[in-house]
Amino acid sequence: MVNSGELKPRLVPASYAALRRAVELTVFKGRADIEKAWVRTYHEAGRLINGHILQHRERADYGARMLKRLAADTGISERTLYECRHFSRCFPILRPVAKLTWNHYRLLSQVDDPARRTALLKEATKGDLSSTQLLERVRAINAIVVTPRPEPPGAASPRLLAPRLGTPGVCRVIAAGAGLAVDLGFATYLDLPPGSRHTAGDFVRITADGVAAAKGAAKADLFTYHAAVLKVVDGDTLWVKIHLRPGLWVKQKLRLRDLDCPELATPAGKAAQQFTAALLARATAVTVCTTKPDKYDRYLADVFVEAEAGESAHLNNALLAAGHAVLKREWEFGDWGEG
Repeated sequence: MVNSGELKPRLVPASYAALRRAVELTVFKGRADIEKAWVRTYHEAGRLINGHILQHRERADYGARMLKRLAADTGISERTLYECRHFSRCFPILRPVAKLTWNHYRLLSQVDDPARRTALLKEATKGDLSSTQLLERVRAINAIVVTPRPEPPGAASPRLLAPRLGTPGVCRVIAAGAGLAVDLGFATYLDLPPGSRHTAGDFVRITADGVAAAKGAAKADLFTYHAAVLKVVDGDTLWVKIHLRPGLWVKQKLRLRDLDCPELATPAGKAAQQFTAALLARATAVTVCTTKPDKYDRYLADVFVEAEAGESAHLNNALLAAGHAVLKREWEFGDWGEG
């Protein structure tokens, strides 16, 4: 006689096809439920933190000190606590979307402009964007006017470079044996005809009509060119087409001056490459200022990007500000050659 109080055994799929469907449904649904729980959990944590800080708003440094203490007491990283706080501020009223994970919302929170953030939220929902695809969109939005990743209050800002930028088209006349030549850069020279009115050391411009004096130019104006990017090798290395003068260009491999990005084989290296590619994809004009090549025969360069609506960025500092690069250590400078 069967005890009516006993639990009936749950059915087990008989066929492999039925088993596959059941396992997929169970696992995918479970993952989705977990992600929803993470989203709600982090949002609620951020709401609690923001509300608590608001109660102590008369104490200017309370938030920074409290987050450090909370991280130490709970074992939750200070960055995670800060991301929760930022998430709750960006989405004060949370309506979780089934397709979006915590990582989606964390990335969306990096877009400061509310209108752009809302538009990207709709794109991510309708387009079913993966977190990797969304990361590329966010970096494309933040690429020109660079918004560094949210840092915990009190964190040190990254050191940036003093940009080097001359004047495209300005060259210098040098002595070349018994004659004179214009040094175009990249070991390329233009001979001047005998009897030229220019002398060694003069600063000149090369135009379609010939060689003209560059009045007021100085050494700092040299070795700056209009360029077109051919390939992004990694975060800090590019193949470019350098315009030396009208009708003459060279293909060169450039290394961004005085900084290092992670190796391309690492996730951080791929992220740096994607950041550089996204920024350059929006470029309407690219200008490079070069210095002496390193031991791998790559010219070191400052790269400047212009986009529509007058936006501009110094690529070297954009990578540093966004956390995708670090300044090259002084003891390594000898490997690079003189600046």
